[in-house]
Amino acid sequence: MTDLFVGSQQPNIPVALPAGIHPPAGFGIVFEAWMDSQASAICRGEWEGWPCQESFDLLREAVRFVGADEGALWLVDDLKRQLRPCFSTGSRLEIFLKEIRQPLSAGLISMVFFTENSICESDVGARKEYSPLVDLQLGAETRAMIAIPVFFAQRCRGIFSAVLFDKENEKEIKDSFRQVDFDTLSRAAALWSELMDSQLAGIGLRFGATGHQS
Repeated sequence: MTDLFVGSQQPNIPVALPAGIHPPAGFGIVFEAWMDSQASAICRGEWEGWPCQESFDLLREAVRFVGADEGALWLVDDLKRQLRPCFSTGSRLEIFLKEIRQPLSAGLISMVFFTENSICESDVGARKEYSPLVDLQLGAETRAMIAIPVFFAQRCRGIFSAVLFDKENEKEIKDSFRQVDFDTLSRAAALWSELMDSQLAGIGLRFGATGHQS
């Protein structure tokens, strides 16, 4: 798995519509609408299972590779106007997934979502957009953060983030991210997005984007 994040190597991930598969005439608008509705349901946590559970291994390995203390995938719930974590690598995983929600009105994660611009911040507390809400709930203090917009089904659906916490009692700690860390997580986010599009498209083509198997 490590080879995914070294140099320019990337796995052979299929695009949204696999080569040789063509939807019927007039199918495009219906298909895009179906992709959007299913992606929104996934973001709200209304799917019983993920289209590609193995994709989380990709994110988990990327977070481990850059030496982050915690990594998370946040997806937007348009109805509740918040970002909710659906994946985490941290030691506080149970609390994080069940209790943590980031309002779209505050925080660096929300800023990245709205601007669709990634950040690599070495002093999170110095940013005026920083909100201590999540840190207070987790009993931690974020020092550095990488946050990358995640796109699938035609638009930005969430954020892939990794953080380093302040750990005053540890002698040797990683206190900032490097460019190579940012590049690694950016590739992982892009590959995860391609996997989601590919899997959703495959399901849609199989069932004709109407819920009925063709």
